[in-house]
Amino acid sequence: MTKMNLNELNGFITVYFGQDYDLIDDSDEIEPKIDAFIADSHLAIKYGLIADIDLLLKEADNPEEEFRMRYGSDFDPHLWGTDALSFLKRVRDRISHSLNEAEPTGRQ
Repeated sequence: MTKMNLNELNGFITVYFGQDYDLIDDSDEIEPKIDAFIADSHLAIKYGLIADIDLLLKEADNPEEEFRMRYGSDFDPHLWGTDALSFLKRVRDRISHSLNEAEPTGRQ
């Protein structure tokens, strides 16, 4: 396992996809949990999560295996019909989109 500080990603996985994920949303869908994170989190936390995802994807020799080693006891994306890379891309894209929507109009 690569030594990386992924505090925001750790918290995101534990809170929104860990054993008590049904307290956030009782469905077996990924999107409502991402939406709950977006609604609940400050901009800095969202940017931190994106940075953590980017770091994991950049620094890990095998991101899929790295994800499994770090989070396999809390969350297995395969049980949700996806793999780690697709899951991380989905989370990153959805949060990025929410941040772009939050940007004030007229900025250049």
